[in-house]
Amino acid sequence: MFGINRETLDKSKLKKEAEANLKIFLEKQKQSLSTFTREPGLRYIGSENLEKFLLKPKEAILYLPLASFLDEDLDNNEILFHIYYELALYPDWKQNAKVYLSRQINWKKEIDEMTHYISKKVDQLVDEENKIEAKFLREYVKKEILDFLFQMDKYAGFLRVLETCPVYRDEEEKGKIIEYMRGKKDAEEIFSDLSHQAFAKSFLIWDLYKENRDLKSEIEEKFDSKILSQSIYSFLNKELIKEINQDQGIKKRDPLIKSFIYPSFKKYWIEEIDSMGTSENSSEEAGEKFFEKSQKEKSGSKLESTRREVEESLEEILNQEINNISSTEEHNRKIMQDYGLSKDEIDLFNFYANKTKAQREEMREFWKKLIGSAKKEVNVERNRQIKGKLNVDDLIYNYPEFIEAEQKGNYKNLKIFNKNFLESQNKMLPEKIEISFLIDNSGSMNKEKIEATRKTLAVTLLSIQDFNKYLQIEAGKTNQKIEVLTETWFFGRDHYKIKNFEDKKDLEESKIISSLVKINAEDGTTDDAACLGEIYKNISPGQKQRIENKKEYKIIFEITDGASTFPGATREIVKKLIDKDIEIYAIQIGKISSMDTKTFNYIWNDKFKYPRGIILGEDIQKLTKELLKLVKKNLESIFHN
Repeated sequence: MFGINRETLDKSKLKKEAEANLKIFLEKQKQSLSTFTREPGLRYIGSENLEKFLLKPKEAILYLPLASFLDEDLDNNEILFHIYYELALYPDWKQNAKVYLSRQINWKKEIDEMTHYISKKVDQLVDEENKIEAKFLREYVKKEILDFLFQMDKYAGFLRVLETCPVYRDEEEKGKIIEYMRGKKDAEEIFSDLSHQAFAKSFLIWDLYKENRDLKSEIEEKFDSKILSQSIYSFLNKELIKEINQDQGIKKRDPLIKSFIYPSFKKYWIEEIDSMGTSENSSEEAGEKFFEKSQKEKSGSKLESTRREVEESLEEILNQEINNISSTEEHNRKIMQDYGLSKDEIDLFNFYANKTKAQREEMREFWKKLIGSAKKEVNVERNRQIKGKLNVDDLIYNYPEFIEAEQKGNYKNLKIFNKNFLESQNKMLPEKIEISFLIDNSGSMNKEKIEATRKTLAVTLLSIQDFNKYLQIEAGKTNQKIEVLTETWFFGRDHYKIKNFEDKKDLEESKIISSLVKINAEDGTTDDAACLGEIYKNISPGQKQRIENKKEYKIIFEITDGASTFPGATREIVKKLIDKDIEIYAIQIGKISSMDTKTFNYIWNDKFKYPRGIILGEDIQKLTKELLKLVKKNLESIFHN
């Protein structure tokens, strides 16, 4: 009808069903994929026409080859493995795109050596008229070395998937994937290829077939290389797993390959080149066939990206990085111009932001898990089910159908039962969480204390900013709006606010920078009571009611280097805040006297339900860890409540 083939319609319908099922499946795997790739914003979209994966970093999308999934009849777990395998090195690509794309420079010495060696060999074999251009030889050598490194990358990626994905820690699941990959990677490949190319591929083959003792021995005998008295395969396997567990990437992997694996690759390659002159054919024909076979494109798995396709993704990542740097510089200029910050102040802030990258990344992982925990499975009873416990009301409502079913002797489809289901539901969370940071800027704050405080504020304020962004993203999916806002105060002889809860976008960023760089120990004594008193005074009756009803939370963290100048007043206001369900804590840094210790405990710890003050003393370097621990503890109590 209308000239449309029924088979085409069925195939189109099948693709649409497959796409819908894949979308549901990937939604369930979203958190695991985010953890693995360290990119929560990466989306996964099925394409009916693609035959292989297509990564578009600029769009933050991995396009999935739905047609190939259907053609190869892959189940969900096999598809998931391919996604993991395709993105196995993605975190390292993001961090070191320039290093990956600079390999031909970093391996220039090896490329030059092999080009020179082959050039001399070719000169011996061919006459002047049939000389091969040096440019062609160099391109050939560069391709062979980069292909070798790509094979090493693929092997490292395979190991990372099996080592870091929890699903493959289950021996049964791991066994299924290894069996599946054996069907994709025929061991005979390494016995038919040119020796040096086969050697590059043999590491993954060895890993897949290492339980087969005969084949394992055959591979090790074919490429008989030992490192530190052990098989080159066992050596590389252990070293790569060690690097994966230590979260190291190309910067550690390439020097390892260059020192220990490349020499064997080079040895087999030279043996092949030397054999060109001993062929039964003429030297010229032997040389031509050698280069022909070497230049032949190896497609590998139909689904996997080629080296060139990976390089295109890396170029896109690098361009993004360059654009981001350019945008950041422009952004910094705007902040300087609009908010009166100097270049030195922005550079100082960037120094601390870069110094705390690792801790901020750890906090990102914590936020993701915390947001995930906001969903819980609850038992829900639903009526009008075809199985379960008889519901009398449903039976009365469906009585005519019941009589008919009784006559037929078939009650199979009667919806007259109740049944319990586990459903994922969002916990009821507060609409707002306000977090205040009080910073001691009194004259006793020396260089070491200022350094520790700046570092701590950098990672804490930026991490909470990250958390707030994640919450806004999730709010669109859960229809549950929640925001975490911060403010910063300085106190000494006087007190004043640096950052407001209401600050948005550029203004918020400029105030975060100011909160760090303007700590200068120029504010005299330690009067925190007046600062806390103003915070208490600014809490409206309506907000107090919302806090009591758990619709809002308010948390205060104070960093000080000694006891308060007015301990009685400080303790009194701390008690008032606690009585209004406001969480408040203080962390003391720097050497203090026994009297100051006693005063600090009187204000923050004595006769409270649980301690509110932590004395670090001379362990100033622990400040960041302790404050982050308090932030995590308080936010966990809210999300797990």
